[in-house]
Amino acid sequence: MKHSIPIFWRNRDSHYRIKITKCNTCGKLAYFGRDRCPYCGSRNVTIIESKGKGTLVNFTISYYRREGDEEHLPRIVGLIKLDEGIVIPGEIVDIDLGEVKEGLRVEAVLRRYSSDDPYGLIYYGLKFIPALKK
Repeated sequence: MKHSIPIFWRNRDSHYRIKITKCNTCGKLAYFGRDRCPYCGSRNVTIIESKGKGTLVNFTISYYRREGDEEHLPRIVGLIKLDEGIVIPGEIVDIDLGEVKEGLRVEAVLRRYSSDDPYGLIYYGLKFIPALKK
């Protein structure tokens, strides 16, 4: 799948970090950093960078094929409730299908999204893996 290099570069911060907007007026959290609260419209917001750890709330398994992306099937996409309290979507990787369950602890890691061709640019971003036990 081809990406626009300038657009990917401009949005690189959202590909490599999980930014959360915390409204200092109404106290609500919103996914991705914004300059205004989507709930009350206040500009009195703080951008928080998530630690990238959370719990899998729900998930689905997708067998949808895109040309050139067959090696990544099936794809597990889930809703992750971050430790900061917000729920975000994310792809779950490095796990067997039988091990995926609600309540699984996960953490964000940098993984390859795609590449233009065998010798082209490689695009990276955040995906989620099962949290390492310590």
